[in-house]
Amino acid sequence: MIIFFPANNNGVPRVEQRGRELWVSIPEDVAKALSVNEGDALSFELLDNELAGVRKAHAVADDELSVLKKLNEVKFAQRTKDKVRSILSDPEQKALGKLVKKGAVQFYEGGKYKDNGVYSISRDYYSFISSQPKKATSPLGQQKYLVTQSLDQARDILSKLKNEVKSGGVVSVRGFDKKVYITTRDAVDTVGSKIVSALGAREKPLAEIASACGEEEGLVRTVLEILRESGEVIEKREAVYALA
Repeated sequence: MIIFFPANNNGVPRVEQRGRELWVSIPEDVAKALSVNEGDALSFELLDNELAGVRKAHAVADDELSVLKKLNEVKFAQRTKDKVRSILSDPEQKALGKLVKKGAVQFYEGGKYKDNGVYSISRDYYSFISSQPKKATSPLGQQKYLVTQSLDQARDILSKLKNEVKSGGVVSVRGFDKKVYITTRDAVDTVGSKIVSALGAREKPLAEIASACGEEEGLVRTVLEILRESGEVIEKREAVYALA
């Protein structure tokens, strides 16, 4: 459930400085409507300069978490109904239905996916997946992405990762700004799904997309460049993107 409220009126969230952190006070009627209790996880979304929203992230059961993890392991462009049906058991299909009902998973049928559609995981539920142990170390080490203006440096990096590039585990693209963007396929699938959810039907600037995804701007820009090259997003103007 999501409730929207003006950011600067009486009787709405107050921002207080506590040390180096900013704290937000939620109005009592909003807290009651969302059934918010101490310790609950909330996410905030900036809609424009005067409008914001708050969402309560509902807990997921073990069977639902298993489905989220399986979806996350499938490349975003391949999460069609037929593909997902083939990897889920009957009980998991029921769990998927519950996830769709609570908004944890959406079926996106816009842009290049208008014919078959793909399942997208809501950014509010990625914390449940990211809290799980990673199965493998990133081929880029501790870094999730690399950006370089030097073609020689890019060639050197990709040469050292030639096995990962050949297998599709590492992807790269040269942007309109002549920079080379390099990241992992896992990052493209995971962050790409968040980007699709964050964009929806609106065009948005890079900073707003990164904030909505809960990821650092450099990584989001890198994934956006990969998605732009594959035709999944459009750069409407400098650093402003929309779904294709």
